[in-house]
Amino acid sequence: MRSFFALSVVLALGVAGCGGAAAPPPEAPKPADSAGADAGAKKPSAEDDKAAKSAALEALVDGESKKGTCDDAHKAALEKLLADAEANMSKSGLQLVAKRVVALGSAAKSIELTVTGKGTEVHVLAYGVRDVSLDVLVGTAAATTLRSPFQRSATSGPLAVDLPKAGTVELQTDSRQVTIKPGQPIVAKVSGQGCAALVSFLKP
Repeated sequence: MRSFFALSVVLALGVAGCGGAAAPPPEAPKPADSAGADAGAKKPSAEDDKAAKSAALEALVDGESKKGTCDDAHKAALEKLLADAEANMSKSGLQLVAKRVVALGSAAKSIELTVTGKGTEVHVLAYGVRDVSLDVLVGTAAATTLRSPFQRSATSGPLAVDLPKAGTVELQTDSRQVTIKPGQPIVAKVSGQGCAALVSFLKP
């Protein structure tokens, strides 16, 4: 009898253990902290940004030189610069002879400029982002190597253009001041890479 009672207690405890509360499910993994991940991501440095803009300018200039045409945004930026130079120089009493934007490449580009008026002193200015240089011919010979005093002061602001991918780019510049007979045509010979701006003024 005593043995039967002990067996009954053991069986009862076993049944109670099997019918108890279920074990809690395993805890789901917590999602990664996106803010922490973003904070840990490497941000572009000033050097990276400068390198990217330099590469963009390189690609722009190479493309213009090979195609022989100016990028639309680059051309518009240089035309804006020329308009500013014209307005600023007119305040000093100088008369516009010609202004234009040209694509330069491996060979120099010759541009004939017709000078009207009684003045004999002409200032020719060239601006570009890469290796710009200028010679001015009167007849078949280089007129002079004298640079214009307006080379860096023709515009009202800095000699720079803003380009979509390359950012603000400082322009290189060259110039000549020549003396001609009234009405005598001259030839500007411009060298460089990529798009460049040419402008000339006559001092009455």
